[in-house]
Amino acid sequence: MTSNHRYFISEYADDYFFHGGIGIVDAERILKNNGFKPIKLPYQYSFSAWAKISRAWFCLKLIFSIDRKATIVFIHPLHATLNNWLARRLALSGRKVICMIGDINGLKDGDSLLLEKEVKQLKTFKNFIVHNQQMQDWLNKLIPRNESAAIDFFDFLAPVATSTRSKDDMVVFAGNLDKSKFLQDLGKLPLRFRIYGPGISHAMLEQPNVEYLGVIDPYELPGKLSGSFGLVWDGESTEEMKGSLGQYMQFISHHKISLYILAGLPIIIACNAGGAPLVNKYRIGICVNSLSEIPNRIHSLTAIEYEEMINNMKPLAREIAKGNCLSSALDRLLKRLD
Repeated sequence: MTSNHRYFISEYADDYFFHGGIGIVDAERILKNNGFKPIKLPYQYSFSAWAKISRAWFCLKLIFSIDRKATIVFIHPLHATLNNWLARRLALSGRKVICMIGDINGLKDGDSLLLEKEVKQLKTFKNFIVHNQQMQDWLNKLIPRNESAAIDFFDFLAPVATSTRSKDDMVVFAGNLDKSKFLQDLGKLPLRFRIYGPGISHAMLEQPNVEYLGVIDPYELPGKLSGSFGLVWDGESTEEMKGSLGQYMQFISHHKISLYILAGLPIIIACNAGGAPLVNKYRIGICVNSLSEIPNRIHSLTAIEYEEMINNMKPLAREIAKGNCLSSALDRLLKRLD
């Protein structure tokens, strides 16, 4: 298929995020690099009557003018109502529409009504790019005859770090901190933590074993992380992944995994997280059921095993930094659809 027949509905490529949302921004850039042309609503930041009419007319023209053999990709969730309408109309008109699932907000927020609405939207489509096998299994129960491919790791178009690592008890956590309530209880763990990102609270700063290193440009972050392990955990408790965010981790490949791979930090992840099978498969970290298990797991890990984890990350880091995870998933899916 020529690039003249490839499009993506663009909502994120011009946005800039700190410690959140980078995965979908990079996904749109990768689509562009693969010959997909952006479909972008005109006058996006205007809410005048003229702007609304112009956007509606743009979508109507597109429905009738876009090639019948075209492939159109979009990242769920789409925020603009017209973009949602456009994606559905293109799918119903017989075009090849691929839904890349970025987030499932109803699961993330523990909102059953929102989840019901999202599932109804997803059922409009037959072709998907998903995070991992766990998300694929979830989707198969909802849409049994779908075609899907997994990215496994989110791409991250940042330089691969060249830092030298050695094993000790310094654990790194980077992300949007205000949603990670478990960080308020790190003081009861016999470990040291370095945390990065927006949303720091007084309760987190009061933990005696926590060092806060601020907000860093996400594309510089892999080279700036300082420690021995990268933590992938969420929710309200250090003992288990509680709350909607903790439960949500069962279905997603967290962008933190890609960040730590680029940083060369062996990963500590919850055993029931969606990314845990990948951590085990590629032997790039350890799985725990509770953060209280971490000290013993670190102690029992030999220097040779630690070094092997770092070496196992290197080929993955190169693929992630080049955008090859999404590119490969798209290639596999398109071959099945052609």
